[in-house]
Amino acid sequence: MSGFALKVIAIVGMTADHAGIIFEDVLPFPLACALQALGGLTFPIMAFLLVEGYRHTSSVRRYATRLLAFAAVSQVPFSLAFPPESVSLGSLVLTPPVTGNVLFTLALGLALLWAHDHVRPRAAFWALACLAVAASSVLDWGIIGPVMVLAIGLASPGRARALMASAIPACALGIPALGAVLAGDVSQLPAALYGLVGCTCAGVALALYDGSRGRPMRWFFYAYYPAHIAALALAHALLLG
Repeated sequence: MSGFALKVIAIVGMTADHAGIIFEDVLPFPLACALQALGGLTFPIMAFLLVEGYRHTSSVRRYATRLLAFAAVSQVPFSLAFPPESVSLGSLVLTPPVTGNVLFTLALGLALLWAHDHVRPRAAFWALACLAVAASSVLDWGIIGPVMVLAIGLASPGRARALMASAIPACALGIPALGAVLAGDVSQLPAALYGLVGCTCAGVALALYDGSRGRPMRWFFYAYYPAHIAALALAHALLLG
């Protein structure tokens, strides 16, 4: 499976995921569950491809600039479509003005990969990593995002990276949600399916990756992210209006 095929799967997954969230108030519960299960395909593939991109890019600076530029463009439709997520600090719950979109999460992960390869001594790197993880609490995917990117980057190429990409979100998101479902909170079923079904299937797709780039899709892949969020949010507003 080429990088192009993985990007197509990620696009399908992110569209399903965001449609399920934005139209949650009008969708039948079984359909919302199915869309969330598909949504779990997306971030493991995006994190994996970020690591691949970092390892093969000719300029990390241009790669980071591209990510940050599209992240900035995407923030307006993202903020309009998704309310800020609260951050729990023990007994203290904080709600930031906005939640940063996933491209900021990926940019932070890219910075961590670069820091791991260039920052010395190791203690300085791990201090920076802790700060980055703390900062990611106000971004989409929270602290799991940069941890996943770094874990994938540190794993051996091949199936070990695919395992990291799927096992971390399955354990961190899917298993707790499944526990809540078994305890009687059926509303957590979409989250359980997201982590246990979608992310696991993403790992299978990544294990089939053959290392080839396939057809180029660089600009479309990034531009599709804000465009589809804006289109879904507009469609939802027109439906309810």
